[in-house]
Amino acid sequence: MTLKHLHENKIAQATVIIAVFSLLAKILGLVRDAVFSHQFGTSRLMDAYFAAFRLPDFIYNLLILGTFSVAFIPVFSEYLFKDREQANKLASSIINATLLMMLGLTALAFIFINPLTHAIAPGFSGESFDLTRLFTRIFLLSPLFLTLSSIVSSILNTHKRFALVASAPIVYNLSIIVGAIWLYPRWGPLGLALGVLLGAILHFGVQVPQIFRIGFHYTWGIVDSAGFRKFWTLYWPRIFSMGTEQVTSLIVTIFGSFLGAGALAAFYYANNLQSVFLGIFAVSFAVAVFPLLSDLFNKEENRGFKDVLAKTSVQILFFIIPLSILTLVLRAQIVRLVLGFGQNTHFTFADTKIVAEALGLFAVSLFAQALIPLFSRAFYAMHNTVTPVIIGFVVILFNIGTTYYLTRHLGIAGMALAYSMTSVIHLALLVMDLHRRLGNLHDEYLTVNVLKIIIASLLGGIAAYVSLYVVADWVNMRTYWGVLIQGVSSGAAGIVCYLFIGWLLGLSETHDLVKLLRSVLGKMAQAVNFYAR
Repeated sequence: MTLKHLHENKIAQATVIIAVFSLLAKILGLVRDAVFSHQFGTSRLMDAYFAAFRLPDFIYNLLILGTFSVAFIPVFSEYLFKDREQANKLASSIINATLLMMLGLTALAFIFINPLTHAIAPGFSGESFDLTRLFTRIFLLSPLFLTLSSIVSSILNTHKRFALVASAPIVYNLSIIVGAIWLYPRWGPLGLALGVLLGAILHFGVQVPQIFRIGFHYTWGIVDSAGFRKFWTLYWPRIFSMGTEQVTSLIVTIFGSFLGAGALAAFYYANNLQSVFLGIFAVSFAVAVFPLLSDLFNKEENRGFKDVLAKTSVQILFFIIPLSILTLVLRAQIVRLVLGFGQNTHFTFADTKIVAEALGLFAVSLFAQALIPLFSRAFYAMHNTVTPVIIGFVVILFNIGTTYYLTRHLGIAGMALAYSMTSVIHLALLVMDLHRRLGNLHDEYLTVNVLKIIIASLLGGIAAYVSLYVVADWVNMRTYWGVLIQGVSSGAAGIVCYLFIGWLLGLSETHDLVKLLRSVLGKMAQAVNFYAR
């Protein structure tokens, strides 16, 4: 087996592991939102709940999520390759310094909770403000445990141990569901918030046993070393580039707080729905490939670096482009089936229309949102954190202007459209600069395969659209089961058409997927025959 095939097999195995657990976590995320929409709809409680995440999420996502790992993994991987004991000492020093930083920031946030809540949701007052402040106080404890969890995850990912890392979000979502179903009826909004805090604690706890099995030894104190200084050199610029995502969320909350009750809830319901595909495919590929990109760059294998980057881009788009088109075609069915489930639901048909419109606008930029994590990590694998910072500032300025203008004219739809436009600009700037630095990124391979994917996806979307009207004549569209049959049938028609056209066009990803499906179905048939005897 060649080195190239070995790399591809490792990426495939890691991606499958991450994708399976991501799928389970995203399914539970949909269940969570279904529970919320059924019990609370697009109420002020949900506005406050979603708004309250902004401050703790800003602290955690800016300083840790997507920041810590991209600075830690290349440095830790380099040390691990040379001396395991020194690598463990380096990791311990970084853990201690990072946790002290998070404790300090959390304490400051508690002290200034009132002005911070006003800054995040300036349009809230009365009950909405009080609920947001209550939720924020409790949610602020979550980043401490999620920080520890992310550090452990980065160490495990460097060792190519992905399973427990990928399973942590499942436990997190289960805990939130428990908070909504069992704790809220007993303690009201406090119970809802405690479910989130419990989830953060368990997110960290489930990974702890694995880190000691791989031979990690924790030590107290902070030891200054070349690796420690290099980590912080890579870390601080990354914060500014991560600010792009966090400022986008803050801008949405600030402008959305003026749009009336339910506006923020509707936006985040739609955003959570579209993020299902991003978590399963885009993030799974990006997380799995990042350690390999770091290794290839450290070994100066530039061709292998570009091979992996181009191949992974096509693999992501193979799934994301058809899913984005199907989401656009089936947006109303998706929203109603997930968020309008059950009798006596508080999620109305008016809510369905608003959320579906936002979901359709999100779907337009799914391809960009899916590739941003991969191309960002390509820069970080090259130890380049300055370029994403510059691009981040440009994107933030663009986002502020478009969100301000479009929200005033289009309301919730304007927020979603501004989000999509910002994502496309962000990706374009990343790709152009990466292309300038690396030269040809196998442009012909990318262009040909992406065109094939687009053609097959458009035809699949047409098949799904036609199926909507054909099936509607055979079912009762006023019932949940009627909408379910219509949505599933149309989606299946679109997927089958996409795979068939992809096969005819010679997409290698289609052939690989069909072979995998045949293998799985064959094994299932053998198992059925065995037990039937």
